[in-house]
Amino acid sequence: MLRAWSILLLAAGSAAAQNPLSFEVASVKPATLVPGVRPIFLNGGPGTKTPTRLSGIATMKMLLLRAYPVKSAQITSPAWTDTEFYDIDARVPPDATKEQVQVMLQTLLAERFHLTIRRETTEVPIYAMITGKNGPRLKESDPVAAAEAEKVEVDPAAPRPKVTMGPDGFPEIPPDTKIPRSITLSLASGEFTRYKLIARHQTMDQLADWIGEMVKRPVKNQTNLTGPFDFTLAFESEPLRGIPRTQPSENTEPGPTVFSAIQEQLGLKLEQRKGPVEMVIVERLDKAPTEN
Repeated sequence: MLRAWSILLLAAGSAAAQNPLSFEVASVKPATLVPGVRPIFLNGGPGTKTPTRLSGIATMKMLLLRAYPVKSAQITSPAWTDTEFYDIDARVPPDATKEQVQVMLQTLLAERFHLTIRRETTEVPIYAMITGKNGPRLKESDPVAAAEAEKVEVDPAAPRPKVTMGPDGFPEIPPDTKIPRSITLSLASGEFTRYKLIARHQTMDQLADWIGEMVKRPVKNQTNLTGPFDFTLAFESEPLRGIPRTQPSENTEPGPTVFSAIQEQLGLKLEQRKGPVEMVIVERLDKAPTEN
């Protein structure tokens, strides 16, 4: 009898290995952005208003980031993964967790795009985010407001507040706009982009992750600040090489870089270092999905 149970358990384990987690139904097809039409980016799944449906458009890099919980600087993939869009409509099993949906996306990419990856940990250039010599310049969030903000469902289809150019040349929104959570504003020219992060109830880990996306390099939070905090961070991207530098208006000066802005506005500092980082390296990935 014991031997029979052992055989059954082995068979069950083998079946699980051969049948990885997958969506109940999934449609994948190439998508093209329409000028002047705001796209609905990939949303839904566990913890949202539509827990049993994951739908919207996304670049391949966005899909990889949803499937593998790392930062964009930790994924090595072909250049086209940043520019090719896909329309996804997948049915998520009831009671599935976020972690299970990540595995389902991995299965979808493997089956429809023949994705194969390898992981390796290597020493790479990073930034350490530390407190400046004069201490942080951050306002702690109201704990009651922070708790209420966690209950707010963010509708990806909701209209964003109107963004205009302020007198300093940086983006701004109407002062009476309600912002339950953090929002990033941007104004782009052909040469550079001006960003303004209006942070609400944000931790230093979240800020480090956000800055990492801006500088395209892992940023490690080493401030020892617990938070959460409310703050505003405004800076300008580096101008494109070979293009003469002009200002967005006659009355504005060149904006600070993210490195000087974080120091002057938040009392923090980015230091160049090296550290171990797990990389996800794409070995094979088709641009066109197999048919639905």
